[in-house]
Amino acid sequence: MPGSDVRVAASGAAASEGRVRPRIVFSDMDDTFLAPDKSLLPRNMAMLDRLVEEGIEFVPCTGRAWHAIPPEVRCHPATHYGVPSDGSVVIEAASEKVLLDQSLGAERALALLSRVRGLLGRMTFEVFADGRVLTDRTSWERIGGLGLSATQTAYMRASRTLVDKPLERVICDARTVERVGMCWGVGPGAGEVASAARLAVEQDPTLRHTGSYGSAIEVVDARASKGSALAWLCDELGIARTSSVAFGDSPNDLEMIRAAGDGVAVGNACGALLGEADHVTDVNAESGFATYLEGLLGR
Repeated sequence: MPGSDVRVAASGAAASEGRVRPRIVFSDMDDTFLAPDKSLLPRNMAMLDRLVEEGIEFVPCTGRAWHAIPPEVRCHPATHYGVPSDGSVVIEAASEKVLLDQSLGAERALALLSRVRGLLGRMTFEVFADGRVLTDRTSWERIGGLGLSATQTAYMRASRTLVDKPLERVICDARTVERVGMCWGVGPGAGEVASAARLAVEQDPTLRHTGSYGSAIEVVDARASKGSALAWLCDELGIARTSSVAFGDSPNDLEMIRAAGDGVAVGNACGALLGEADHVTDVNAESGFATYLEGLLGR
């Protein structure tokens, strides 16, 4: 296993030895908290109930738009705050009020759209705004031809909102453009599109791109990350960052893992995350989120 200083979590006292009892828990959603088919895992949901009983905050920290988080998680009594869109915003769950705004904004989204105009027939361009993922008809129709898994394709269709107007109008009509996403999928020519899309982002040094899988990128303000959002929210709530636990699996979780007092990788995480995590737990399919917290809190 990468990283000789990484310990695999176990249940009981062994897992909690030397660990501080958490006051706040952050977790990525896809391939971390959720099952591989993106369904909810009963043990993980039961752990959210346990966090309520223990007075511990739970914060979904995800590349998803706020309304693309399952409502059972988004509206759970443990969830008072959320970090959607890769840290572009921190919101209060009940009111959906933006507490921290590190969003991309309309002006830079429009400029990026102009730079990738020639690629739009070969990839999607999606606007994460006001808690939703907005897409025009061209991008909507591209989803089924990206060569992605049936699970990922179904999720994209279910979580996107088709808006029958030009992308420029979609961007200009939004209150807060949090980030944009571009997906080229897999198959012939995908590598060429990927390189061109990344280069278009890198032309603006105030932007950066990240991603949770190799066939797409998520474009955010250079300041925005799950890690910066975690640090800000802990400070805002008066919770020591050392009292935070964060779970992740993908490259876009690295900053969060580094910022948390205890950064935990699920067993199916990418190599980079496994190498940097403080601890490793079971794979997401086996409810590694719940397994690790049971070890800290006791069964």
